[in-house]
Amino acid sequence: MNNATRNETLAARNEAALFDLSNRGKLKVVGRERAEWLHGMVSNDVVGLKPGQGNYGTVLTDRGKALADYRLLVCGDSLRFDTEPGIEKAVSERLNRFIISEDAEIVDETAEWQIWGVAGPRSKEILEKAFGEEAPPVSLYGSFCVGDGFAARQNRTGEHGYDVWLRPSEAEEAVRRMEEAGAKRIGAEALETLRIEAGIARYGVDFDENIIPLEAQLGHAIHWEKGCYVGQEIIARMHYRGHPNKLLVSLRFGEGPAPSAGIDLFREAADSKRSGWITSAAYSPSLDAWVGLGYVRAKMAEIGTEYAIRLADGGFQAAVVSEAPYASGSE
Repeated sequence: MNNATRNETLAARNEAALFDLSNRGKLKVVGRERAEWLHGMVSNDVVGLKPGQGNYGTVLTDRGKALADYRLLVCGDSLRFDTEPGIEKAVSERLNRFIISEDAEIVDETAEWQIWGVAGPRSKEILEKAFGEEAPPVSLYGSFCVGDGFAARQNRTGEHGYDVWLRPSEAEEAVRRMEEAGAKRIGAEALETLRIEAGIARYGVDFDENIIPLEAQLGHAIHWEKGCYVGQEIIARMHYRGHPNKLLVSLRFGEGPAPSAGIDLFREAADSKRSGWITSAAYSPSLDAWVGLGYVRAKMAEIGTEYAIRLADGGFQAAVVSEAPYASGSE
């Protein structure tokens, strides 16, 4: 990690960081029956949300595998959600197949909005200085108006933060004001380090269409009391009658070379069969150590359990299941 990235990472932990999320997919659902229809399509609640509220959820196959994750916002006469970059078209096309006679329509707004994240202990102050109005105390995923756009409480780094939705014509000026208010712009490498430190799973990296959300420890993406939705049977069966065979966990690595995604984990260095694998890794300047995320057998996912990474020279490197250093229960 170079010094610039180190400083960017520490800025989010100590003050406020500003990062560009504009390449994320942005979809809007409109129509009189939008909430009832989407409620049956996704894993979390929709009909129980009020304007200004939101949540985190997943779009699943009928076998309970994750096709996408999203952050949903209820915005008056529409529902908005963002997805990982590049999958918004596939998500829209899949959901559209389930609109039969319902009064609901999906609109791709990816090009119509920019999203800028601001996160860190000073993030609320930054918003207020930049937009000249008080940021109301909203819960996670709650949203409110800022200028001609809106801001939503989000956790992308383990710190208190917001996604600020801006029209492209207004974004440059708004970003300038947030920087003048004290937010430090950071790049993709620093943002990735922050989310790994916080133990936040990323779709397409830490879980995908081969993973059931409960395996990725995404229980907060599931509404357990809602009615039927696509993939519910598998999710409910795993939750109430069994358990995942593997779990995504935070890892802290011992001395050795930089770990990387795809490396196998072994319970003992001499084992012939792997017990897990790494999905993400980053150097943490705050901890002066490499940290990561990876899957291990559910029965051996307790904090402190040690795994081994085999090295090319015949030695091994420790990978210990740990608490995410910057996970926030309130976020």
